[in-house]
Amino acid sequence: MKIARTWTVAAAATMAVAGTAGATLASAGPASARASQVVVVNCANHAQVRPATFDNFGCMPSNESLAGLHWTSWARTAYGQGSLRVNNCIPNCAQGKFINYPVLTVLWRATPRPHHAGQEYFSRLTWILTGKRPAAHVPVTQTFTLPSN
Repeated sequence: MKIARTWTVAAAATMAVAGTAGATLASAGPASARASQVVVVNCANHAQVRPATFDNFGCMPSNESLAGLHWTSWARTAYGQGSLRVNNCIPNCAQGKFINYPVLTVLWRATPRPHHAGQEYFSRLTWILTGKRPAAHVPVTQTFTLPSN
């Protein structure tokens, strides 16, 4: 019940941020029903659909990444859940330990991908921390602009 309520809030917040109508959720069908799927682009410039992990925050080994992602839908907007992995950098970042925090993930704002005719990519990622969160993450929700590479 708590997850369903969280998804409802997450979907409403994302739809408001994305500036789309509620019809987007109603029209989100199976990805196979679309001629081409919207992709998310990783640091190696590879298009991905439903990735299990994602780290495009600086395109280098970073101190934060998304892992254990499971996607409940993948259409013009994609909804998933997994873990935000954060390096605690104790005693320093090279020797730090990665700690997992539960997160809902929303990929949105499908945009034409430059130099890839007919392909769209998700240009925004929003994560919503659903439980314990790292001290450095004051906001529960954060949105990032994703590069098309």
